Parts: sequence; structure tokens; C-alpha cells
Amino acid sequence: MTSPVDKANHLKVKSELVRRTFNYPETENVIQDYSCALNKVTLGKLYITENFISFIASIGSTTETIPLRKILEMKKDSTLFVNNAITFKTAEQLVSFGTFSHRDEAYSLIYHLWKCPPFIYNPNSVDKELDEKNLFRGANQQKQKQLSTRVDTQSTKLALKLATETKETGIATLNELSLQAEMIDNIEAKMDNIHSNLDRSDRLLKGIESVGGAISNHFSKDNTQGQRKEFAPLDRSLQIRPKDEPPTEIDILEKLSNDSLIPGFIQIHNDRFIILDANKKPRTEIVSTYTFDSAEYLVIRARPQHMDIRFFNNKYPRFRMASSYIQNIVNEIVLRSNGKYGKAPQVIFEPGIKEFVYGNPTIRFIPSSGRQQSSLFTRASTLGVSNFIKDASDDIKDALIEQDKDLDEISDLLGDISNIAKTIGDEAERSSSQLDRITVKVDHANDRLQTSNKRIQKML
Repeated sequence: MTSPVDKANHLKVKSELVRRTFNYPETENVIQDYSCALNKVTLGKLYITENFISFIASIGSTTETIPLRKILEMKKDSTLFVNNAITFKTAEQLVSFGTFSHRDEAYSLIYHLWKCPPFIYNPNSVDKELDEKNLFRGANQQKQKQLSTRVDTQSTKLALKLATETKETGIATLNELSLQAEMIDNIEAKMDNIHSNLDRSDRLLKGIESVGGAISNHFSKDNTQGQRKEFAPLDRSLQIRPKDEPPTEIDILEKLSNDSLIPGFIQIHNDRFIILDANKKPRTEIVSTYTFDSAEYLVIRARPQHMDIRFFNNKYPRFRMASSYIQNIVNEIVLRSNGKYGKAPQVIFEPGIKEFVYGNPTIRFIPSSGRQQSSLFTRASTLGVSNFIKDASDDIKDALIEQDKDLDEISDLLGDISNIAKTIGDEAERSSSQLDRITVKVDHANDRLQTSNKRIQKML
């Protein structure tokens, strides 16, 4: 079995060959390679990197490169009536590769990379990335923008104060509802004791009213003894509902035991993750649902865009996958498992693979639907201090950072307030149901008391 170090070195040699041949940047790494024939004639190897498919002939100097972003259409094809080819259509050409030994696997991987452009987000590189896009052109524009910039921190401070006061009011309301719940429990307990006393009085009146009743009481078991119970208060302390985040579905390629790849999804919930097939149905051939507390390691493999999930005591076979969104998957699992259990699976990077940031809520991002979109990712949270303020004065930068922190805190407070409101609503509904039950008991006790009074009047 090849060690991670040997595998990393082997991939490094292939990556250097491809970069040298096609003058690719250092960021291009070979993910997988397949023996095939260019246009079904020239034998060689097809190298798949994050952004290119590249062919190098085994004999001669024939090469071919296709940027994934330029592919308009790709389809499975055939050579001599054998289904072992893939054809790519760009605006400039139609290129076919045939005689694949693992055509379907190659197609799944290329299609995934075409549909889901790989991206690793580094918060510290945002300024540089935005600068390269020339969001502001010209120093004069920057200066004018800086001079006209005024950061209103007072409004966010006021909003933060109001949100804090609202949360405190909500918590005070929860405490009052908790005390009220104990009082209602006490009332219901007293009503139950009143009914126990009425049961006892019914038995006594039965024995006084007639000889038959006295004989019946003498020979029957007295179940009214010991019915009265001392009030034992229940724990009615109200807990704020935890925030329920919606599940996240991320495109993956599941790696089977024979190393072939099939498309699917990983659906990450607050306490578990589920492996779905291409139709977003849970996989039936394997265990498809795993709880976070069963996962021990998230292993980022030496082969780019590949990852294993390994479980405690080998409870399940390791789950292997490839995905353009490995960082997003790791980040979601770590964040959600920390929130649920306080302990996330350990993340291990094999030799030769560049480490990335994870476990950080500010780097959550939502994958776009493909390379045809205007951007690789649309992020749900802020990107930090952007190029818009890179050249601003220190005062403006500090004010914007302070404002950003206040907005994050306001967002958290609003989530807490929403959960408090739901808890108050649930408790109000529960108390209302209990009060209705007590009302029925009171009415029934009044009817029984009136009946007992009439029976006593008859005996007098």
C-alpha cells in the first residue's frame, strides 16, 4: 500500500510535468490522470487539474489543453461502437478523447470540476483578491472615496443597545413565566387533593346513608386512603431554544471500494450528516446517516480535492469522497459538531497538501451552480475589511471594524430574541392548556360538592 508521502511525491512529479509543459501557475495540481487517445488516435495521458484538462502524448510532442471554464458542452461518446470516449465542445473546437479504461470515472470527475469550480477561501487574502479585480481604478477615486466616507457607529451602537434590552426583557419574561408555571402546578395539585377529599366523603356518605352501603364499605377495599399527595414542584425553568440551522447540501463524488467515483451530495445537519445519491435520495447500499459523535477524523488526502471521514473504533468503514468544496464540508462539520457536542472530529492534512482555514463562521460560503456563473462563490457572511477601505485612514478602518463587530453581535442577539419568542409562545400555549384542564377539574369539583350537600341534606 502506497504511503501518503510516496503518493504526495508521485503527484508532485505529475503536477510539475503539467505545469512545465503548459506553463500553468503553481496553484494547478494534478488530481487524477487517465490513459486515453486524443481524437481517438494519438495515445497518451489526460491530466485533470483544478481548472484544466491537459493531454500529453506518449510518443511525440502532441499536446492539448482545454480550460474547464471554456467548455460549453461535454458528453460520453463511443469509438468503434465501444462506449469509452468523452467529447468536449468549446467555442473554438470539438475535442474527443477515446479508449479510456475508466471512462465513466473520468467523466464524473471532469463534470464535477466543470460544474463546481474548486475554491479555497483564505480570509487574509481578500484584500489582494479584490485589488486584482480593480474594484476601484485610480488613486484620485480612492482619495475622493476616502474623504467622503463617514462611518455611522452611533446608529449601530443604538441598535445594539435596543437589541440587548429586548433580549433582557425576554429573559425576564421567561423567568416570570417559570414562576407562574410553578403557581399553576400548585393550583392543579390542590385541585387533585380536593377531588381526593371528595372521593373520601363519597365513601363515608355511602356508609351513613344505608346499611347496604355500610356493609359494602366494610367488605370492599378503601382506595381513598392515602390519595392525598404533598405538592412536589416540577422543574419549570424555561430553556431558550437552540438555533436550528437549515441543512447544507454540497456536491461530492463518492469514492467506492473499487476507487470509482459516483456523483452525489453530503447533507450536513446540526447533529448528523447524510450521504445522498445524485437524485438527492439517501444511499441504500451503504450506511447513509452518520452522527457527528461517531466521526473521529477528517483526513484531507494528499490527492487534491479528496477527503476521508474515519469513525471511532472503525464503527463504520471509512467514507471516501472527492469534492471541489472540501473546505466548506470540513468547515460545516467542525462548526456544527462543536455547537452540538463541544468536540469536533480532528482534521488531519496528509503530506504535500496545503492546509486551509476551517472552523470559522466568517468563511462560510455557498457554492454557485457552475462555471457559467459570474462568480465562483456567493458568501453569506462578510468578507472582512475589503479593498473599499484598504487605503482609508486608520480611524475609518477602526470604525468600520467596530461597526462590523456590532452588526455581528446584533445578528446573534436577533437570533436569541427569535428563540426566546418561540419559547415564550410554547410556554404560553402549554400554560393555556393546563389552565383549561384545571377549569374542567374545578367545574367537576363544584358539581360533586353540590351533590354531596344534597345527600347530607336528605339525611338531616
